[in-house]
Amino acid sequence: MQQSEQIKVGEQIFEYIDDSTTALAEQIYKQPVSEYTSEAVSQKECSILFQKTPLCVGLSNLLPQNNTYYTHDLSEQPLLLTRDESGKFHAFLNVCRHRGARVAESCGKRKYFNCPYHSWKYDLKGSLINRPEEISFEHSPKSDHHLVELEATELDGLLWVMPTPGVSLAIKSHMSTINDDLKHFDLGNFYHHESRALTKRMNWKLVMDTFMESYHFCVLHKESICNIFYHNLGTFDPAGDHFRLVFARHSIDELRNLPKTEWNILPHIVSIYVLFPNVVLVWQLDHIELWQIFPGQDPVNESIMQVSLYTPDECCDQKSKQHWDKNLELVLHVTENEDFPVGEGTQRGFYTGAQNNITFGLNEPALAKFHSTITDKINGYRE
Repeated sequence: MQQSEQIKVGEQIFEYIDDSTTALAEQIYKQPVSEYTSEAVSQKECSILFQKTPLCVGLSNLLPQNNTYYTHDLSEQPLLLTRDESGKFHAFLNVCRHRGARVAESCGKRKYFNCPYHSWKYDLKGSLINRPEEISFEHSPKSDHHLVELEATELDGLLWVMPTPGVSLAIKSHMSTINDDLKHFDLGNFYHHESRALTKRMNWKLVMDTFMESYHFCVLHKESICNIFYHNLGTFDPAGDHFRLVFARHSIDELRNLPKTEWNILPHIVSIYVLFPNVVLVWQLDHIELWQIFPGQDPVNESIMQVSLYTPDECCDQKSKQHWDKNLELVLHVTENEDFPVGEGTQRGFYTGAQNNITFGLNEPALAKFHSTITDKINGYRE
């Protein structure tokens, strides 16, 4: 976040503090409960939002060096992400073109992939370069059996993939203006510390909802983060389909006596970027948390997610490892023990018939924005 934007956000936060208010929507938003329980809605979301929309799969350092790879299995599509010998980022379907086996597992560094079934050999650009018993396939050219490549790009430290072959990525149009803000964090120089995968019995949208308001801070989180952050107070700035939320720590009051040109609000906020449809990027003091959230095997009632911690410096000793491990454990403690149990209970409650709609108040503008965007995308989609 550049200095001019920090001043703008700081001024808005102090105005909200002084007026005991927060960013407000123009009207109350009614979200149908059926959109969390309907098979038909879920099928449309999976088809349109998770197959025909660019997906952020990580920060650049997920592939830290040339000749590295990472297998991504959160979505319906098994993805193989690579950085070739020249440093270029690629994405492929992790499917051998012979008999369909996976050609790679986990992550690491290598120059080639050997399919474990019949040892067909691919390079990090997806080209089939060798297959045993070549004479048996002489009438089927190697060029017809390269890995299926997906449109992918690396933009200001973020890795983006279009998960469906043949569909254009159009990332600059998709990102709108939110990248103007994100690029000032220098995301490409953050280091991947660790990722954790979680599965919860709740619709994927309920997981996303968790991050979009501070109205619950001193109720649900009264024993953890309540004393750190201002309750029910935050800025909301939409940018195309995406938006940014900024929640203020009490420590931000330290800036009141400084000239605005000296303001550095970053140590005094948590800045949350919702990258539509399913990624939450959190700036937290000096590190990045990246949440990727997908429908699970039961796409209506289950979500699978991955939280990744990215750090400003490479973890080179035990002390720094313990520090970042502690940060990740704190994130997991708050979400796993406080947020997600409520969400799982909410998902069960949706089937009781107690209500037809959820009510998002004026103080929850991000929720209204997120859900109205989903509705618009699904209703307006044309093949």
